[in-house]
Amino acid sequence: MTVFILPVFAAVSAFLLSLAGCELVKHTGVVDAPDGKRKQQARPVPRLGGVGMIAAILIVLAAVALAHESIPAARGHDWLPGQLPTLWVALGGAGLLAGVGALDDIFGLRALPKLLMVLAIALACALLGVAAPMLDTPAGTLAWPPLLIAGSMLWIIVVTNAANFMDGSNGLSLGSLAIMFAGLGASHAAVSDAGFPPGLVTVIAAIAGFLCHNLKGTLYAGDTGAFGLGGLFAMLALIAGIPVWTAATLVLPFLVDVLLTLASRSRHGQSLFVAHTDHAYQGLIRAGWPHMDVALTWWCLSAACAVAATIGVSAGGALPFVLFWVLVAGLSAGWFMVHRKTSGHKVTRGTGGQALGTTPEE
Repeated sequence: MTVFILPVFAAVSAFLLSLAGCELVKHTGVVDAPDGKRKQQARPVPRLGGVGMIAAILIVLAAVALAHESIPAARGHDWLPGQLPTLWVALGGAGLLAGVGALDDIFGLRALPKLLMVLAIALACALLGVAAPMLDTPAGTLAWPPLLIAGSMLWIIVVTNAANFMDGSNGLSLGSLAIMFAGLGASHAAVSDAGFPPGLVTVIAAIAGFLCHNLKGTLYAGDTGAFGLGGLFAMLALIAGIPVWTAATLVLPFLVDVLLTLASRSRHGQSLFVAHTDHAYQGLIRAGWPHMDVALTWWCLSAACAVAATIGVSAGGALPFVLFWVLVAGLSAGWFMVHRKTSGHKVTRGTGGQALGTTPEE
């Protein structure tokens, strides 16, 4: 009975601790101020919501670790996908990424030094075992360690930064990450006898506590939340025992928008290290979409990708590879359509913690 009560208690505790922690960080004085450019909210908004979420997750997981030692019925339960000690490396790496984000939130960091710190953490984690064991392709299986380490490092960097780049609309990035964590758990359960990892429910519950504040426009996750939870997802996906194509499918709603946006900016000779409003979700906001509608759109896309990833990994064979590229094509077509239809709008300020109105650009 304990193995069922403990996960429920952990999830409820993570939600309440995150809810309370996020309320506390509102009074730190660390805010995201409007700048008339990318940051179009009408007033300064507290930005350390990631601290509240991550503190709740760490406290609950530490308590669960103690329970595993003291409660016989709880021992041996697979709380997170991955095996020790690699799992500890992943958790430590995610904590370090959250620390980089916190430094940026509080003190401000230049883009290049921040990227170099993320690169160093990603490389260290990949070298310490947080890496894909193989890559299945139509031409065969690739298992050359240097290639897998380099690819895993790149994966951690890209997913972590993608979660941060997409964190510009209330509820979008962290809500989508919650769905991606759910898809990761379902995909892991499809290939493992251990079932859905309860620790992922704890992570999702902590995100839900944050969203109670964020969806009202009263708190942002900041780089602490985006880097910490984006990095945690990236690393757990590498060690969860699912195909690389399944892991990549889960995060496609982020990857397609981010990579196509960066490619477009590069093609037009624009800097990749300067904040901008060129993402598809930002285009929808410019076109007059409320933030909640934009978030719901990405939540639905994330849910569709999670379902596709779970179906693909359950069926096995070449299906994960095929589904990945089918979804890439569909999401890319959507990106080009949104980009074409919204490029003639500019954002105007609203009255809350977000941009509400838009006007056509003359």
